[in-house]
Amino acid sequence: MLLGMRASLLLGLILAIAAFAVPARAQTAGVRADAVVELFTSQGCAQCPRANRLVGQYVGEDHVLALTFAVDIWDYLGWTDTFARPEFNARQREYAHALRARGRYTPQLVINGVRQLNAYDWTEARAEFDQTRQRGMLLGPGDLSIVRLRSGRVRVTLGANAQASGAEVWLAAYDPRPLLVEVTAGLNRNRTIAHYNVVRSLDRLDVWDGRPAYFERGRCTPECAVIVQAADGGPIYGAAYTVRDR
Repeated sequence: MLLGMRASLLLGLILAIAAFAVPARAQTAGVRADAVVELFTSQGCAQCPRANRLVGQYVGEDHVLALTFAVDIWDYLGWTDTFARPEFNARQREYAHALRARGRYTPQLVINGVRQLNAYDWTEARAEFDQTRQRGMLLGPGDLSIVRLRSGRVRVTLGANAQASGAEVWLAAYDPRPLLVEVTAGLNRNRTIAHYNVVRSLDRLDVWDGRPAYFERGRCTPECAVIVQAADGGPIYGAAYTVRDR
């Protein structure tokens, strides 16, 4: 009987340890970004493969959210971009208006929603990136977070920041793998083009009133990023992104 009691106590101890261990594995914390780089690119653009490789460099930097938005601006030349979506075109149009660009073009690099330039010139892009990153963003470390729940859903948590009232909260699903596309027509005919952090979908969750809030969504895969941004393509106030579970 004593042996049975010891066995029961041991089993209870094991179950208790397991119960406390579950919350640690229940979610994977994301990473806060202190810079957001958005590349608007097209497989039908002759200069874009070089710009894509530049984004590949940003992807490897700590606390940098680098995203590739494919647009259909050059589809009329004979090749239909395989990653382009209407919502990406709409986002680029908003930036063209907000940043007073002469129109849509590729490869266009937008940094923190406040600076845009041609991404073909790596030297200029790096200088602008470093300068813009030093200015920082409005939201502090406790204002924004994203976690991947054990269920696979993602949860975005916002603190309180009255200065950000009226900001739009965007959720982007992107593929962190390098993706290769063989182009068989258009200006890049017979070329294999590499892409990095290709955005697959972009959804506006809500307009934030600056008070504490949280959102939970599913199907944001393979990885997910949240961007809090002034309306109509304005400055980015903060961003965070999920990471692969190590």
